[in-house]
Amino acid sequence: MKLIDILKKFPEIKLIKGESDVLIHYVWADSRKLTPSDIFVLPMGSDDVLESYLQMAHKLGCQVVLVSKRNLKLKGLSLFSTLLESDEPLGDLHGKLASLLLGYPSKKLKIIGITGTNGKTSLTFILFHIAKKLGKKVALIGTVQIQILDRILESGYTTPDASSLNLLLKEMVEEGVEYVFMEMSSHGLKLGRVSGLEITCAGFTNLTQDHLDFHESMEDYFESKFKIFQLLEQSSVKNKFGLVAGDVSFGDKMIQRIRESNLKSPIYILGKSGEFHYSNTKLSLLGSEYRFHKKEKNLPFIEVRTVHTNLLGNFNVFNTAFAMSIAYELGFPWDDVVKAVETIPTVPGRFHVVPFPDKSRIAVVDYAHTPDALENILKSCVEIRPKQLICLFGCGGDRDRTKRPQMAKIAETLADYVILTSDNPRTENPEMILDEIEAGFSRGFKRYEKITDRSLAIKRAVSLLEKDGILVVAGKGHETYQILGKEKIKFVDFEEIESAFLNLNT
Repeated sequence: MKLIDILKKFPEIKLIKGESDVLIHYVWADSRKLTPSDIFVLPMGSDDVLESYLQMAHKLGCQVVLVSKRNLKLKGLSLFSTLLESDEPLGDLHGKLASLLLGYPSKKLKIIGITGTNGKTSLTFILFHIAKKLGKKVALIGTVQIQILDRILESGYTTPDASSLNLLLKEMVEEGVEYVFMEMSSHGLKLGRVSGLEITCAGFTNLTQDHLDFHESMEDYFESKFKIFQLLEQSSVKNKFGLVAGDVSFGDKMIQRIRESNLKSPIYILGKSGEFHYSNTKLSLLGSEYRFHKKEKNLPFIEVRTVHTNLLGNFNVFNTAFAMSIAYELGFPWDDVVKAVETIPTVPGRFHVVPFPDKSRIAVVDYAHTPDALENILKSCVEIRPKQLICLFGCGGDRDRTKRPQMAKIAETLADYVILTSDNPRTENPEMILDEIEAGFSRGFKRYEKITDRSLAIKRAVSLLEKDGILVVAGKGHETYQILGKEKIKFVDFEEIESAFLNLNT
């Protein structure tokens, strides 16, 4: 496509140097991936970092660069023959340009986007498997992995950058995919990685404290999540809709924010006052059961189904109910959806049960790394009524430090014994991280210990676990590594637990 044709579609982009008849192949914000016919969208960064990016782009032969007005004084811009400038957020423009240059692949798919502090991975995974059981051609984009039909790809960011994302969507179109279930992180929404996508559904699960190392405040975090409904509103897809969990943290505020914005897209609510609701929950180590309610349109009664699922814990009751609500609005056959929920595979790293060889006790591996997620997983275990509940967790280094003492208080309140250990300390001192977590315990609380080495901590926890007890190992879930300093080492929680169980059993 010629640059002049792009400029006609984007009047907010100004050509301030060069000719408009150059051919454009694609667009990147990663200077390492550029080809001579691409547009380089200058990302955020310090002047020194941006100068190095410009040098790399020039070295690869790129001649067209798009910058914001505040960066026009960068010396490296003189290397480029064509210079574009815009007052609009470049992240949003990047996504829209990528979509245009690939022929709007999202328009040819039904994209279901899920955002929230907790539950994104589980929900997209559950929805993927419901649709797959119903014979749909499906794809998944998320934290754990990217999956196109039966082909699994490694995932980087929860939400890929705009250029990589649109290339993925184009590939999915070419392979005949119908439905894409996608996690949309607050980072991805705020930075414009999903800008320009035509989505069918936007779902909001909850908002609790996390990522305050990235967001300026909880208000900024909230507004970043709200962007998913603005994306829905801009979508030209027919039969689009949104779903908000009402009875959760920030649920009421999100509903109010949507109403104040006068969105025209239909937005449904999962909760006591909403179109969807669940009740009469029964939990066990064998699965979960509940009653699912749907208020029928234009009918004076509520339809009710009894739902059985092999997934464990109260939060998975919420997850399956949320997924079923979306499946219903997508038009999937109701009874088929209820049946599909009975045998959902275990979500990687989410309430992953590791039984002792004689099944006399279990460990539960979970990705819970926020106060709310840790509280949910521990409460779900308490509701199963184990004889003993041990909680082992840590907190990531170079991340939000304010949640550390909060998580200690939650563990103290719900667990019989707590072991503090390293998560991914990164470049922070591991012992100092544990000290900051420890500060959240009540004065005089002694039912805990600190073991910095995670492998040793798991062995110690297993040695303390009694018959009919549950050990919760939280924080890393599906991750197969630990980050010490700037080095990644192989580390898999459930493998460490299995080894410790076997050694204890011999």
